[in-house]
Amino acid sequence: MERKEFIRDCLIHISLLVVLIIVDQLTKVWARTSLVNEPIVVLKNVFSFRLIYNTGASFGIFHNHTLVLTIFSIVGMLAIGVFYFMLPKIKKMRWMRLTLALIIAGGIGNIIDRIAFGKVTDMISFDLINFPVFNVADIGVTCGAIVMCVLWIFYYKDEDFSTWKKSNS
Repeated sequence: MERKEFIRDCLIHISLLVVLIIVDQLTKVWARTSLVNEPIVVLKNVFSFRLIYNTGASFGIFHNHTLVLTIFSIVGMLAIGVFYFMLPKIKKMRWMRLTLALIIAGGIGNIIDRIAFGKVTDMISFDLINFPVFNVADIGVTCGAIVMCVLWIFYYKDEDFSTWKKSNS
């Protein structure tokens, strides 16, 4: 992959990251202003928008540990960012970098909430399966992680990382 292509890919990923963060923050502002009094039911007992504040992590674990989660998230996003740039500069790694950009965007979206409000704003609720309420940032992290797992299992081979292994030995 040429340097020019790599820079283009980085700019595309940064643009996606910024768009996802903006959409996440706008939906959270909407939730904090529109869902204060009551939820909006889209399909009764199936799907709704309801305002929930989460001081923990996924599924409410580590409830009321906002400072620790904020520090952990910042360190995690920085580590993922370093991993992004350390991956071999080959075309086949474009998909991996895209998944990392999604995860970073989602992480930053929730870090912004933790720093600004001391809690994360969630609003998307699948009532049919009693799933935890989540937000757009969570969608970015989850989709990025799922696609990354699929790539690791079905798309990438050991030899795709051979140049990385040699340069990091």
